Amino acid sequence: MTCAEWLRKYTLIFQQAGIDEAVDEATVLLCHALGWSKAELFSQPERTLSSGDLALLDKLSERRLLHEPSAYITGCREFYSLSLFVDPRVLVPRPETEVLVEAAIEFGLSWIARNQRRILAADIGTGSGAIAIALAINIREALLHAVDISSDALEVAAINVNRHGLDKRITLIQGNLLEQIKQKMDLIVANLPYISHGELSGLQSEVCLHEPKMALDGGDSGTEVIEAMLSQAPGKVAPGGALLLEIGEDQGERLIPKVRDILPGSDITLIKDLAGIDRCMRIIKAGG
Repeated sequence: MTCAEWLRKYTLIFQQAGIDEAVDEATVLLCHALGWSKAELFSQPERTLSSGDLALLDKLSERRLLHEPSAYITGCREFYSLSLFVDPRVLVPRPETEVLVEAAIEFGLSWIARNQRRILAADIGTGSGAIAIALAINIREALLHAVDISSDALEVAAINVNRHGLDKRITLIQGNLLEQIKQKMDLIVANLPYISHGELSGLQSEVCLHEPKMALDGGDSGTEVIEAMLSQAPGKVAPGGALLLEIGEDQGERLIPKVRDILPGSDITLIKDLAGIDRCMRIIKAGG
């Protein structure tokens, strides 16, 4: 069987199993099994697969047909043009979270230009470390705290921080939300759980069966964890500093009154993703 034949066969099998973006998923597994890039695969579609290749591909595709995310199968996920290690201890980084990263980079660079000094930032609920690493690479004058309540998640984050050579600029901290932040931050970024209890069972099998529920479950309202962090925020954000949150589709307008109560006078902006959905909330604390 050639690469092209295997790809056609498993694209159809994945489609029939209800796996989204079946051709991309099959391509990821084939590249992983061969140790190839996509460019290498597309340049050699008629290469004959060995019996060893086929045996490995059978094992990989069996796992994918059980709806295990391909990122866990391959141990790799690309996020904001960065290659990251992931496994079931952390959520798989999502493309929509890149909207949050873009907003944080924009704020961070403008803050540095105004203040002419390094920016002190925190990534709360860091998981794989994806956000902290993207910020450190794109804001070279940033020093970051990456916080997670899960020691397992922090082990994964440490792998990624070290891989990207950022252990001098990113400090990993185990703690609940902002409790372990001991000084005021110029920028706090958080992608916290925002799926309500009632919505969890309706998520894709890849998510509800395989990804860590603690990183998804936002309580009955979906915003319980976000609100808990907001309640800690007044003494943790410097005047003129920003708090950037990823939020669910219908949560922005519900959260605005709470933010006004907790951080009066703040400038609040909702930022949409490419689908036109409110994806982030940017809160700039008054007094800067």
